[in-house]
Order: sequence, then structure tokens, then C-alpha cells
Amino acid sequence: MATIVITGAQSGLGLALANVYTECGNKVIAICRQKSPEIEDIGAEIIDGIDIRNDKDVSGAAKQLGERTIDVLINNAGILVDDDIDNLELKRIREQIEVNTLGPLKFALAFRKFFRRGSTLINVSSRMGSIGDNGSGGDYGYRMSKAAQNMLTSNLARDLLREGVTAIAIHPGIVATKMTGHNGTEPDEVANDMKNVIDKLTISDSGKFLDRYAVEIPW
Repeated sequence: MATIVITGAQSGLGLALANVYTECGNKVIAICRQKSPEIEDIGAEIIDGIDIRNDKDVSGAAKQLGERTIDVLINNAGILVDDDIDNLELKRIREQIEVNTLGPLKFALAFRKFFRRGSTLINVSSRMGSIGDNGSGGDYGYRMSKAAQNMLTSNLARDLLREGVTAIAIHPGIVATKMTGHNGTEPDEVANDMKNVIDKLTISDSGKFLDRYAVEIPW
């Protein structure tokens, strides 16, 4: 039985990931800003009231793990604010960077002590953070935050390699959640695809940017 930690597990993709890992007999620790009836129903251990923007909340979540080890940490929590060059709010851009970039960094640092050789760190990214794949522009705050998150993943992959920890970024595609107006692929299908990719990762994959079918994406 593996121990899986998932941030933003109260709804959407995070909830679907928690469900698929629980159904496979794993120990899931669900990190939630505000727990939902759905996450309570699946039998995961819930660490509630964790605002990813709050440093003390993140360190407090880590303390609740005690002396346990983590097999997989999935940094899933994130936000998206639609914008374009004619409709930008710096406040909203800062908020996306705080959640989408600094949030995964905080969790990686706070939970690093729980990793063992063979552990895996997953940052849920987006093709919208790929500089080489940007064909449309727009969504300044989200693209910037995910591009910076991708650099974070690249750095973590190199620094954690000597500890035997694999770190990668995964693009789940457009998932039918509140964030996307419920357009896209159903979360359960995406979660299953992501689990299949994660289950097959080895240390040689560390530093890759993959989609949910294990196809590499340009950084």
C-alpha cells in the first residue's frame, strides 16, 4: 500500500485522483482548503483548512504527517483567471503565481523530509505554461504561473535526483471541472490516465514534462 498526498483534493481533478488511488487500495492523504462531502465519502485521511497561500498552513499540514513517508506527492491545487492583454489585473496575476507556482514550492520543501528513495513528486502543470508550445497567447497570469512552475519542476528534478526522488510535470489536458466551466474530459478518466503514467515512472523520467498519455511536451 502506497501513501499518496494530494493537494486541492476537495473537488475536481484532485478529488478524482484521491478516489482512484483510494479504490486501488492506497493510503490517500487529502489536503483541502475546505473539505467537501465528496472527499469525506471516499475514506481518505483529510487535512482540512489548508490555504496554500499561507506558509503556516503548509508547515502545519506537514506536521500532521508525523514520521510517515510519502510515496507520491501530487501538487494539484491551482487557480485560473482568464485574461488578455486588454484585460489584465496585476493583483490576479500575483494570486495565480502565489497559488500555482509558490504553492508547489512550499509543499515540496515542507514535505521533502517525508520522501524516500523511489518517491515521486508530481506538479500538475499545463501546456499553457509551455513557452515552446504557445501558439495563441492570452491568459497571461495562468501561463506565467505555470511556466514558472515548470522551471520549479526542472530544478527540483535535478536537486532531488541525488536523493532518489523523481520529479515531473504533468499536463492533464482540459478537465471538465469548475475551473474550465465543466468543459473537457471527465475528471475520473483523466485521473486514471494520470495514475497509469505515474505508476510507470522511473528515476530516468525525472525532469520530464508529460501529458496524461506519457507524451513529452516542450518546456
